[in-house]
Amino acid sequence: MPFAGELSCLSAALLWAVAVSMFRRPVVEFGARTVNLTKCTIGALLQGLTVLALGQMGALWDAPRSALLFIAASGIVGLTIGDTALFSAVARIGVHRTLLLQTLSPVFAALLALGWRNEIPTTWEMAGAAVILSGVALVVTQRQAQPEKPGTGAPVAAGLLLGALAALGQGSGMVLAKVGMTDVPVLPASFLRLSAAAVGLLILALVLQRTDRLRKLLGAPILFSRLLPAALLGTYLALFLMMLGVALAPVAVAATLLSVSPVFGLLIDVFVNKQPVTTRGVAGTLLAIIGVAVLTHG
Repeated sequence: MPFAGELSCLSAALLWAVAVSMFRRPVVEFGARTVNLTKCTIGALLQGLTVLALGQMGALWDAPRSALLFIAASGIVGLTIGDTALFSAVARIGVHRTLLLQTLSPVFAALLALGWRNEIPTTWEMAGAAVILSGVALVVTQRQAQPEKPGTGAPVAAGLLLGALAALGQGSGMVLAKVGMTDVPVLPASFLRLSAAAVGLLILALVLQRTDRLRKLLGAPILFSRLLPAALLGTYLALFLMMLGVALAPVAVAATLLSVSPVFGLLIDVFVNKQPVTTRGVAGTLLAIIGVAVLTHG
């Protein structure tokens, strides 16, 4: 199917935007790290059951150890370290500046793919990526009209460094996953990546001695059940589609298309949450759409 990888990445970005709106209340109640660990664990369990049901677990046993290590490392780097840095950056510099820094993720992914895998973007891909990222930047910055309170009072420089680290983790995680998936099918690879991330997040929570909110969440079945639909969409399905997109499309292209999630988030706020439309938001959305058309031109 033409552009199957690109369509998978756009679908993943859309599902993640929907899930983010569903995660907002649990994040406020239990904290971002606890919700991140919970959603990764739920997603890994569901994907594991799917892998077993489809009889694909043998693909993991038969795969080269190096491929498994690359995929597991992609989960640790992209989801455990990357997402932890992301949430820490949000606490220091706010959501909008952190999201803006995430537009560096395709840049890191492109540089790593170029140096490691010799993936050279075409002229159309570079032009489309530039237009898409410009649109995403407009969508993210248009919400700066509502000032955010600093989360911890920590220096802004630390937040900026953490935001850049999150983008580096996400970009490099995609490259690592791409390398591993040369020998492992997409679904088992997605299951392994999520499992490694969940284990990494659990170890991090134990080391930091921050398991009180997790125990509270697990002790409230009704509240816990609210995470299931969001985890199903934003982790189980979205991560599989992301891994499929990374497997089928060039890494830089996949990373760029995945970065349009804030654009979908804006559309959800406008049409579902009835938020007012801004000129900057409309312009950014149109730029992102044009960029997707340019990127897939070839």
